[in-house]
Amino acid sequence: MGSSGDAIPVDDARDGSAMEAVGSAHAEDLTLVRSVVRGDKRACEAFARRLLPIVRRVSRGLLRGSDDANDAAQISLMELLSSASNYAGRGPLEAWAQLIATRSTLRWMNKQRRVRERALAQAQQTGTHDRQEVLHTEALDRLPRPLDEYLDQLSEVQRTAVLLRFVLGHTIPEIAGITDVPVPTAKSRVQKGHQELSRLVRRDLNLGVRRADADPED
Repeated sequence: MGSSGDAIPVDDARDGSAMEAVGSAHAEDLTLVRSVVRGDKRACEAFARRLLPIVRRVSRGLLRGSDDANDAAQISLMELLSSASNYAGRGPLEAWAQLIATRSTLRWMNKQRRVRERALAQAQQTGTHDRQEVLHTEALDRLPRPLDEYLDQLSEVQRTAVLLRFVLGHTIPEIAGITDVPVPTAKSRVQKGHQELSRLVRRDLNLGVRRADADPED
């Protein structure tokens, strides 16, 4: 039996066993990840720079909107950093990151869909007239067509943001929390959605579009 001076610390023994198990192919990846887990700032930056292109490719492939893709990519990157301890070095770091990013993006998409469904369901409980009153502006004062027809022309995220803000009365920070996006993104969606809604109405007014149920002119 060797002396106590020959004993190998448990953590070092595990690290050595892990390195031997994965071989040299992914040993550098494992070393980088261990530094990330220990909170090494430079390692975290190197980890993020290396995996960001993969995260962006996944999010942009699954999501068409650039704002949504960027939000999902940020969330995926944070999840990769927090899940670094789960990387065992059995394959390329990039392959592991792609799997995590794909799962993270799909979860984010499912959450966004549920939020939209709840917002639309709640908005349906508000009559069209009430919604028009809430969204009242100079451009929306006299709608050439029913309000819902204009809302349907907005992107899903803009329509949800407009409904949450102007129909359901949520604040921008609340909308950010509900939709799991940064506050600036929530604010941008509300502003762009309302601007697009006004643009659509002005377009029809300029074209002289009249509602089918409007009273004919004398």
